[in-house]
Amino acid sequence: MTAPVNVHAVEQLAHRVLGNAQALLVTHVDGESPGYEYAARAGVVQVRATDTPAACAGLYAYLKDICGVQVTWDSALPLSVDGGWPDAAPVRRSTPAEHRYYLNVVTTGYSAPYWDWERWEREIDWMALHGITTPLMMVAHEAVLARAFTEQGADPDDVRTWLGSAAHLPWTLMGCTNAFGGPVPAAWFDQRLDLAQRILARQRELGMRAVLPAFGGHVPDSLAGADTPRTTWQGFSTALLDAREPRFARVADAVTRAQTELLGTDHLYSADPFIESIPPTGEPERLAEHTRAVYAGMAATDPDAIWVMQGWPFHYHRQFWTTERIAAVTGAVPSGRLLVLDLWAEHAPVWNDGRGISSTPWLWSAVHNFGGRFSVHGDLHGLTRDLGGVLDAAREGRHEVGQLVGTGLAMEAIENNPVFYELATDLTWHTPEVQTWVHDYAWQRYDLRHAPPSAKEAATRAWHLLVTTLYRPGASRSIPSPLIARPWDVDPPFARQRSAGEFLDPDAPVLISANIDAESDPTVEGDLPAIAESAGHLLEVAGSTGASPALANDLVDVLTHLIAQRSRATIRALSAAAQAADLDGVAHHGGILTRALADLDRLAGTQRERLLGTWLTDAARWGGDAGEQQTLVRDARRLLTVWGEQTSGLHDYSGRHWAGLLGGFYLPRWQIWIDWLTKVATYGGQGDLTDLRDAVVGFEESWADQVTIGPTEPSGDLTAIATELLDRYGDTIG
Repeated sequence: MTAPVNVHAVEQLAHRVLGNAQALLVTHVDGESPGYEYAARAGVVQVRATDTPAACAGLYAYLKDICGVQVTWDSALPLSVDGGWPDAAPVRRSTPAEHRYYLNVVTTGYSAPYWDWERWEREIDWMALHGITTPLMMVAHEAVLARAFTEQGADPDDVRTWLGSAAHLPWTLMGCTNAFGGPVPAAWFDQRLDLAQRILARQRELGMRAVLPAFGGHVPDSLAGADTPRTTWQGFSTALLDAREPRFARVADAVTRAQTELLGTDHLYSADPFIESIPPTGEPERLAEHTRAVYAGMAATDPDAIWVMQGWPFHYHRQFWTTERIAAVTGAVPSGRLLVLDLWAEHAPVWNDGRGISSTPWLWSAVHNFGGRFSVHGDLHGLTRDLGGVLDAAREGRHEVGQLVGTGLAMEAIENNPVFYELATDLTWHTPEVQTWVHDYAWQRYDLRHAPPSAKEAATRAWHLLVTTLYRPGASRSIPSPLIARPWDVDPPFARQRSAGEFLDPDAPVLISANIDAESDPTVEGDLPAIAESAGHLLEVAGSTGASPALANDLVDVLTHLIAQRSRATIRALSAAAQAADLDGVAHHGGILTRALADLDRLAGTQRERLLGTWLTDAARWGGDAGEQQTLVRDARRLLTVWGEQTSGLHDYSGRHWAGLLGGFYLPRWQIWIDWLTKVATYGGQGDLTDLRDAVVGFEESWADQVTIGPTEPSGDLTAIATELLDRYGDTIG
């Protein structure tokens, strides 16, 4: 028997999304698997469902399928559904996915570090409408750790120092970083606990079971000993208690008790002590000991604890994580108490690689976005084939998918490529034909119910082009913007961009990168004429209907991709001119590059969510005084640019195409390169790399240390600017 539907919660969701819940009848129905049915007649819409998340998904399915509207991150709410509920014959759907997981640990760093309740409320509504049952909830875990560590004898100020910056907290909570940036404001813990309690109350009201963090073994040095093992990540070193030490169990119990007292529990816990670090030992029994100790720390306070484990290490350090070592870990958790997320299954699946994770209850998950970096991409056909395929196999009881129990969306950052996430969540319930689905998606996204036929035709043509280019079969990797690349040599810096996300194992049998570029895939530049044509069709829609937030977002995305990738040839030409001692060529192509950056800064400036000032304002408002606000702003700036230390190797991992970054950071940094290339050309193609690199590092550090906010209000006429830029960059620039 499934949990009863919380009818009041569904009605309140409808109020928030639609402005009212009149003539909406929600009822419970039993079922062997999660499912819903919607129907409408005589102005009354009925949703029958097995549980509250399914009821919310059923309501949203009716809104999309029948009313032709959509709720994504950029939708204007409340929606407008004119003229009452349209009639609809009964539609029944179900899913074998008991768990529908959402968020990545680092989403709370790359997207949500500064969200307030209003923004979280909207995100929880998105989760509900998209059928999420199992959201990861990281907010305020630092407050839990601070309480537990202090109880165990750590000095409170030492703990605040160890936790580091508000922007970098997710990585400290996973044992990757520590004592970097910050500290968090004095009132941070209390404010975040209040926010976390509101988040959890709403998620539980909507039938979700939140995944809360658990203790994986990482502690401040004051709770470690001289011989305590350590893990390393990107130049950071963090103490990891030996599972055989008595204090491991004491600290683990303190963390779980503190969290339960402060936030309650839904019996689901996340812990990833070796997320991107090699364990101190590879002995299977020692790995099993650590795993048993982590689970015991959950179960001592909560005997019903279930561990939700990211399978990312099994990809990221594939050579280390052999079949034997994976089995040692998964076998150390009691049967039925472990769920494994195959995190990047849309591109580098682990479940079917022969190392056995599908013999444990597992979830097919997508990462899709890394670091919040700009990229318009997603293999819609592959997503349908792979995610739809495993779910259809599970429906039919086929053994090749093992113990598949759910799906997941574990993107490092959200608010991008909504088409990918709309399709992924639809696939939970049924497997559509892609071209038909994309056609319907475009009309829903731009709310073309009452639009003239010409606007509908233009939207259809635009998305036909996009689904055969940026969202084509095989487009499962992001396409880095060359404008975010860090100039570091006389040659273009594209290869360093492309390598981000690959296995660290130098002898790995296959290198699977998160990125592609035109140096490795000629379709990146070959697709640009079609992408320019698509932008033209989106402008046609805007001319007929006005630029809704969703349409404006897509238009800026497509044009930004076009201009950024057009600039790739300019950067190549700049390098070639310098090496050929062609001063006029350096000046010519340098002017084209800086104009492109300035143009994109203007384009991004038309949208509030693409202003650097928006991000920095959100950060600063958590500070209680000027000093705390300045610390928050510096850390927020650093995350987007240098990320960590200059030696960390994570420069621009979270780069964004935002106004204030494009014109205020990337443009001056490229100008340093252009000026240096001018010297190279002057001296016959030779230059001192030390001069270039010192100048780049000096500029980056100076910029990251500033505390200015910048504009917080959008400016400019999007349609006029987009028309101008499409005319300028629609064809090859030179």
